[in-house]
Amino acid sequence: MAGRPRDAVVLTEDERAALLLWTRSRSCSQARALRARIVLACAGGATSTAVAEHLGVSRDMVGKWRGRFLAERLAGLDEQPRPGRPPAADDDTVAHVLVRTLTPPPPGAARGWSTRSMAAETGLSQSTVSRIWRTYRAQPGARVQVGPRRAWSLPDRAEEAVGLFTAPPVCVLAVTARSGRGPSARGPAVPVAGRLFGQDRDAAHVLAVVCAFAALRGERHLGEVPGLRAFVEQVTSAVGAGTSVHLLAHGLSGAAGRPDGSGRWHHAPGSEAWTEEAHRFLAADDRLPREPASRTPRLRDALLTWSTTWTPSAAPFTRVAPPRPSYVIPAICGPDNDSNTPDTRSLVPPGPPEAARITALDAAPGAPVTSDPVIGLLREALLTTGCRPGDRVREAPLAHGLGLSRRVVRAGLRALAEEGMLDLLPGGATAIPDITAKDVLDLYALRASLGALLMRRIAMLGRENLAPASAALAEVHAAARDNDHLRIREVDLRYQDALARIADLPQAAHTFERLTARLRMFVTVLDMNYSQACDTIASEDTAVHDALRDADGNEAARLWRVKIERCVRYMIAQLSEDDVAPYLWTTLAGRPRLRPGEPRGAAAN
Repeated sequence: MAGRPRDAVVLTEDERAALLLWTRSRSCSQARALRARIVLACAGGATSTAVAEHLGVSRDMVGKWRGRFLAERLAGLDEQPRPGRPPAADDDTVAHVLVRTLTPPPPGAARGWSTRSMAAETGLSQSTVSRIWRTYRAQPGARVQVGPRRAWSLPDRAEEAVGLFTAPPVCVLAVTARSGRGPSARGPAVPVAGRLFGQDRDAAHVLAVVCAFAALRGERHLGEVPGLRAFVEQVTSAVGAGTSVHLLAHGLSGAAGRPDGSGRWHHAPGSEAWTEEAHRFLAADDRLPREPASRTPRLRDALLTWSTTWTPSAAPFTRVAPPRPSYVIPAICGPDNDSNTPDTRSLVPPGPPEAARITALDAAPGAPVTSDPVIGLLREALLTTGCRPGDRVREAPLAHGLGLSRRVVRAGLRALAEEGMLDLLPGGATAIPDITAKDVLDLYALRASLGALLMRRIAMLGRENLAPASAALAEVHAAARDNDHLRIREVDLRYQDALARIADLPQAAHTFERLTARLRMFVTVLDMNYSQACDTIASEDTAVHDALRDADGNEAARLWRVKIERCVRYMIAQLSEDDVAPYLWTTLAGRPRLRPGEPRGAAAN
């Protein structure tokens, strides 16, 4: 049998996929696309003369790129160093520029990093910075046009990112996908960045930097990558039953580098293809609601620390999102439609009879006054079930757990919606509110103005009327001594409501308590943590109380505004929005005057 000619071009599957991608990509240079077409044509068995005539190039050009490919494979089709002055940015400089985009921008750069600010930071020209960002598709805030699905792309039913592994040049992104086919397999809409990225809205940029850093810093692994097997096992154990794991990878030497076990592998032919597929996967994220703030450190912060201290002997970077919390089924809140199926398990914690619970609740110092016991029961049930923003309140399991009829529960939920504690949906259904910066500003603007009025009114009535508030303040001090952040956020609101009732302005007090109910829902949904502010809350409440005892209404109103100012800033900081809202608050409400020695950065309810 005759052997192949010495200059015959034989392509592997990965090489053919990469060459085809270059010929079809809109972001690939025309020169590289032409070289890819030359090699693909030569792989078909055509002579250099035939290829030159077909593509309209010289025979010498065909021979040049055929020889380059045979000698260096895909790397031979890249631009070769030219004589003259060396390039302004070597690999170390490029890596530094890319990693620097993960850090906060300099003061005054409200929109993040720009080519001008990065050039000033690194000493490079703006054109060099721009070229680096374009080459690696890592421009902060930029939207990258992505192509169609490829044979190796992630499935359309992929749901959310749950893991990231990088050991240069290897990058692996783990995503989940529901079992089954069709639109129903996806289930409720989930932010695809989800648990892995928390509130970081620029997840695509973070992944582009990770991919580029790995390509710049590493050499291809010839065997199994250390730590990759453990990563795959950890991801598989973290996802729930009925959920498959898909792994988007590049930098592995074929199937030999992939560990055995669960997970379906999608091998991108190069770093550019991996980044483009990651952008395609994350494209739906902007249309979905963002989850509450992650309790783990932000992924970009961890990556920044790892990349700035990386050495060839460094351990791989591994991050796996924590499992989703399991809720009691049937839950009283959820995205699904309501169900008539009862449950034998009670949704109300064991305790005294309902009438006794209501009496005990109302007897607590500063407890909210509830004319309808059903409203009080529904309010407490909703605040203790861990519902998420946008979840629909399901009437049937709630009615079964409380031993009430669905008609009574439905009327109570609508009353809570009128209070502002729930969102009223079309058709009369109710849902846990989605919290935005505008909602926070709206709520606290009312509490600030109404609270100042109540403070001035209380100061007119004399200290003998402060007994209920003094008892509620004692609970605040007890919670602060125990550093119980869950209790102090509740008793602080009880103290505020006690003050509202002392003012003897029934309509104002009723409105204030309805605002408190909505605020309690905000605090619960955002899972606000006041462990670092217990002492500050106690001292602020004490200062307000002392001013009221001294009949100084103006000072009490000023201290109240200071408290509200800090609370607004702290709560908005928990949202996935920019830093405009706190300044908008200052513009609309004004800034309260601080006395010498008063702290500026504490948080309060």
